[in-house]
Amino acid sequence: MENIFKKNLLEKKQQIGLWSNLCSEITADIIAGAGFDWILLDMEHSANDVRGVLSQAQAIQAKNKSEVLVRPPWNDPIKIKPLLDYGFNSLIIPMVNNEEDAKKAVMACHYPPKGIRGVAMSQRGNDYTRDKNYFKYIDDNICLIPQLETVNSITNISSIANVDGISALFVGPADLSADMGILGQFDDKELWLLIEKAVSEIKKNNKSVGTLIGRKDLVQRSIDIGFDFVACGTDSNLLAKGSDDLLNFFKK
Repeated sequence: MENIFKKNLLEKKQQIGLWSNLCSEITADIIAGAGFDWILLDMEHSANDVRGVLSQAQAIQAKNKSEVLVRPPWNDPIKIKPLLDYGFNSLIIPMVNNEEDAKKAVMACHYPPKGIRGVAMSQRGNDYTRDKNYFKYIDDNICLIPQLETVNSITNISSIANVDGISALFVGPADLSADMGILGQFDDKELWLLIEKAVSEIKKNNKSVGTLIGRKDLVQRSIDIGFDFVACGTDSNLLAKGSDDLLNFFKK
């Protein structure tokens, strides 16, 4: 049951990942062969449902090269509960703006008395009752990562980071740029000053920090300023760019 992604965070190991939003088991099988440290299956900005992410996770886990993370569509116990039951223990939770939002996510991920998660005695998470220690150790293996996507969330970093049950924090540059009124301007100086401030504050609170950004130069910049886990692209962008490049080569 050990959560290797969380273990690597605690050991301060750099982890490079890939974002997946194509909702395909075959795509998952293909990208899993590359050997990224982690692959995130996105449910917020894709057509994924629980059954879909399960099938994709099975394809990824069969390669035994990458850890699987999931982003549910919202910070909602109803959306989070089935993901936990199907064995997804590393979750990035969208739009966490304050301590209250963070506590809500923690409550959704843990059984009473710590939380409100409903109990299914037979589930994929406990290998359908074969894992006799599941209920004893599951709390230690939940890796809960709030996503900071607004200026307000950056202001509240310390209170979010210090909620019991938070493992790391994730900075979302796209929504952050939108909240600043500079949507998609990823070279903006003020955006990076805020991102660097966020990284510094998160480190002061002894938490790891991650992000997703698709340009190679900005991936390296993120690593250089202290990000611990970085998604360096998405499967949809890889397909779009590859197909565009191939066509443009022959059109020329």
